[in-house]
Amino acid sequence: MMTAYPESTQTLLDKATALSGAGFDIVYDYNLPISSSVKIAGRKGREQHEIVLRLPSDENNYLIAWQAAFVLHQFQMPDTERANLKPEPAALAPIKKELLDLHPSVPIAQRENFSEHVIGGILTQLRSMPVGMLIDIALHREYEELQATQRQSLINQVVEHIGCLQMTPDMFPRTLLRANQVMNAAQALMVANLFEIPDIFAPYQTVGMEAAATLLLDACMNQIFDETLDRELIDTWGRTLGIDHWYRWA
Repeated sequence: MMTAYPESTQTLLDKATALSGAGFDIVYDYNLPISSSVKIAGRKGREQHEIVLRLPSDENNYLIAWQAAFVLHQFQMPDTERANLKPEPAALAPIKKELLDLHPSVPIAQRENFSEHVIGGILTQLRSMPVGMLIDIALHREYEELQATQRQSLINQVVEHIGCLQMTPDMFPRTLLRANQVMNAAQALMVANLFEIPDIFAPYQTVGMEAAATLLLDACMNQIFDETLDRELIDTWGRTLGIDHWYRWA
């Protein structure tokens, strides 16, 4: 039996299917570290796009719509925009050294993996969050039906990320730490603005991140979603955060 989704969710699934030539499977993975993800058809011999959800909930109507919009965006982009971020080892060497100096107890055999995991996490966040917020903004504008579940989904995400403010420069290099915190702040500011809940941004405002978060959010708000050049947007974020020399496009 087919699951009945809200019209908006089904519309996005249908659009993405029509453009990409592949349908969608919805699966659950209770160990998923994030609320949802998608595996694109055509990669690793996959015939269908696979949306992976963590738990059954009403929020999934938004998460499925979001992932369908992401797939749609991937197939609308020119091939040149599908490049990925590759770390620049020379530029990252001092950050890596500083990180490892802060964690002398990490065994030598694990130091490389540890530093790659931490730094890679920031680059992954930089690669995904600006585009993710563009999708959130576009769905909010265009699919009013989804706004209630979108609101709850985004509040949940902001709450999950708020712990980043507990991290301090004696745990992670200041540039790396601030990049993570300001990106999370930008998402919180977006949610505060879209749904008129300023309190959700208050923890970041208290520590003086409003100006930096506004710069990142403005870069997203000024984009037209269907005409987005991901690389340009991500590079804007990278420059604003002072980490654009940490990576190259490949």
